[in-house]
Amino acid sequence: MKMQAVTQATRAAQSAPQRRTARAEAKESFGDQVHLSPSQCKAASGQWAQVQRANYDAASGVTRSLVPVLFLSDLDGTWLSPNAENRKTLDQGVLELKEEAREKGVDLQFGYISARPLERIEQENLPESDWSIANNGGYIYSTEGKDAVWEDRKQAFGFQANRAFEIAQELLKSPKFAGLEVSSVGKVVGNPAADACPESASLCILNSSVRLGRGESKDQLESEHFTAPSQVQAFADAISKKLRKEGAEFQQSPIYPYHGKPYVMFDLASVNKGDAIAYLQEKENLTPDRIIIAGDGGNDISMMLDQQGKDDGRRAIVVGENAKLRSAAASVSRAIIQSPEQDCSLGVLAGLRQHVEEIIAQVQP
Repeated sequence: MKMQAVTQATRAAQSAPQRRTARAEAKESFGDQVHLSPSQCKAASGQWAQVQRANYDAASGVTRSLVPVLFLSDLDGTWLSPNAENRKTLDQGVLELKEEAREKGVDLQFGYISARPLERIEQENLPESDWSIANNGGYIYSTEGKDAVWEDRKQAFGFQANRAFEIAQELLKSPKFAGLEVSSVGKVVGNPAADACPESASLCILNSSVRLGRGESKDQLESEHFTAPSQVQAFADAISKKLRKEGAEFQQSPIYPYHGKPYVMFDLASVNKGDAIAYLQEKENLTPDRIIIAGDGGNDISMMLDQQGKDDGRRAIVVGENAKLRSAAASVSRAIIQSPEQDCSLGVLAGLRQHVEEIIAQVQP
């Protein structure tokens, strides 16, 4: 899906003082997290009006109301199966399910939510979608282009990726962290575009450079048994402490293994996937149970929960073997946790169909 650039004229017509006020209202600290405020993203407590969209059937001349549903899926390890045929099955299955749902009164919008930049999302030749959320929530694109309101909101937090990498290099001079081989995602995959979002820094640490502490072993770096090494956790926390001391507000993701590569990584960002979903929930005026997400990693936990880290009734599909994600999903009432042995594309499609069928059953008279 190729996105068209949004011109400066499409930005919200706010004066500078108005923008500053809006940004101030959009900030809320929650422990080590930064979230949009409840006034910006309503909690799921009956405040969400049930929205319906009109659908005109030219053949019958009848206009029907449609209930909107939003499905967003992570890509690597989730939508993108290593099995080409299974991936094709998901590609076609989502489009078919979208048409089936429309016939039964549900407007199923879908999209992708990934750490990848937009150009890397587009390179996968995915089905044309309603939304693409790139850089772990850093950018939101619709069929009309980059979401300008989201761009304004991000500026509230004062986080700059370059500063995070500068601090990382300073810390490597300390004996505590000397020897760690630290890179950005863009350098690891050979694509500078992956580092282009100034509000998001993903730091990758070569596994073989990590000094394991007492009681730690290389086995814990394997994805099935992954536990963050104490040295890496201390490194991530030290960067965060320095940034916050300088006044930046941001979120630190859990440390997680980098898909298929000998690295562990963590993200520092002014927003995350969960914040982007909360914004779209507000923008599209969706009830939480009309949101479906799919993921396979620790940085997908924020998608399953509301801004306070609680189960608000949204729907989830969990694939893969990430223990931390599977454990978090176990407390989510509408989570479908697929077998870790099941192909990820097929697991996503099966879970999506189950969720959509449940919604259809609720909305049909």
